[in-house]
Amino acid sequence: MNIPIWTGTSKFVSGSGDTAFGFYDAQADFQIDADKVANFCARRLGYPLVDVELQSGSFYTAFEEAITTYGNELYAYKVRDNQLSLEGASTGSNLNHALITPNFEPIVRLTEQYGAEAGSGGNVPWYSGSFTMTASQQDYSFSTFMTASGYTGSQYDAGIEVKRVFYEPPFPASARYLDPYDGFGFGGAVAAGIVGFGGFGMGLGYLMAPLNYDLQVIQQIEMNEMIRLNNYSFEIHKDKLRIFPIPTLQQGLRGNSLISGSSLTFSATTATSAGTTAAITGSATTGSGASFVITATGGNVTSVKAVASGSGYVENKTITISKTDIDADGNIGTVNQDITVTVENRNLNVICAGGRIWFQYILRNERINEGIKQRPDKITNVSNTPYSNPNYDQINSIGRQWIFEYTLAITKEMLGYVRGKYSSIPIPNAEVNLNQGDLISAATAEKAALIDRLRTYFDETSRQALLNRRASEAESKMIELQQVPYTIYIA
Repeated sequence: MNIPIWTGTSKFVSGSGDTAFGFYDAQADFQIDADKVANFCARRLGYPLVDVELQSGSFYTAFEEAITTYGNELYAYKVRDNQLSLEGASTGSNLNHALITPNFEPIVRLTEQYGAEAGSGGNVPWYSGSFTMTASQQDYSFSTFMTASGYTGSQYDAGIEVKRVFYEPPFPASARYLDPYDGFGFGGAVAAGIVGFGGFGMGLGYLMAPLNYDLQVIQQIEMNEMIRLNNYSFEIHKDKLRIFPIPTLQQGLRGNSLISGSSLTFSATTATSAGTTAAITGSATTGSGASFVITATGGNVTSVKAVASGSGYVENKTITISKTDIDADGNIGTVNQDITVTVENRNLNVICAGGRIWFQYILRNERINEGIKQRPDKITNVSNTPYSNPNYDQINSIGRQWIFEYTLAITKEMLGYVRGKYSSIPIPNAEVNLNQGDLISAATAEKAALIDRLRTYFDETSRQALLNRRASEAESKMIELQQVPYTIYIA
């Protein structure tokens, strides 16, 4: 097979397939330089004194590869220098010619996690919850709190993390007697104008004080609430909150079950005979399980009493006892309608408690999930930062000279592989040894040196290097100016 080699001339035609990818075929300067580069490389390889076993397409392909390599190195440097500022930006616009200004968004994004942990902001929401302390009960379960709050399933399998614990009243009696902010004296509610007697900021008079005094008062009030008014301490182990000392104060808190035997307010209802029913269950908007006994006298229902407590009942909610169930009982004959009863505060049972413990917490799953955002339309890593191949027409002479030299190194490597097909060519009474090894080793060294030179140049022009250079220049100017004699004026 007779394949022609370089003849000394070439004519590049856009779209002819002479380049492997055709990245730059349509660019005017590429079309002009393609044949010049081919001629340059052939002459550097020894033509016309020796044949160059390459075609014009070989030179064009090497030229295209050199430009692409230059662009890859250039934009890889740009990505390294700006990736923090680029993350989160849109992938929809090409950045080849974008002027990138550093911003604080990546710093804020990186520090959000610290704000979330410190409770001063961040990307994880804080929630609040509480336990009603019951007399003689020392341990309270966060697992029970999660279940009661509806936190179940794989979405909350990591549980909660308690950030702060607060104790609410009742307070120790001595704390209120010794409290300097009980409403009396300088700094109390009267002086502050809270109760309408004038004071700071009110129309009847005020006392001008430095701002640092106000800040100290605020801090002292907070510390007073935290230390003087604190009655309990706590420990958290696994999912248990343990209170010290064991609550003993008997404070009445209304529960959610009905008091057995209590009378409820009911709707006016007539009955056909006197008598008392057996226990009949009622249907409620909130709560269940309670049953009632109905008494009728003189043709009217005269009382409705709870005989089973049930649970989940709420004050001011209604319970309906159906006419069908009352009529079926038969002890008071028939009634004219359903009986509705209203739950009042006096109908609810009382729990002995020792105040309330409040706590702030986060859902650990939210902390895990908040760190990951699925954003396929945003820059998330160096691989989808939208840089494309460079425009050869806009590469300056510095870049083009590097491209010419890299093209020569590639063609030298290509020629070495071509000549490596035969280590020598026999001729009459002798043989010709080819320089395949020299060409490949020289090309490898030249390519590595050119890449190192380009990367060094980019590093020297990075933002950090330029700022360091400017700082050094400013320092040198100051040293030079210090040598200028000062003018002495004599009056």
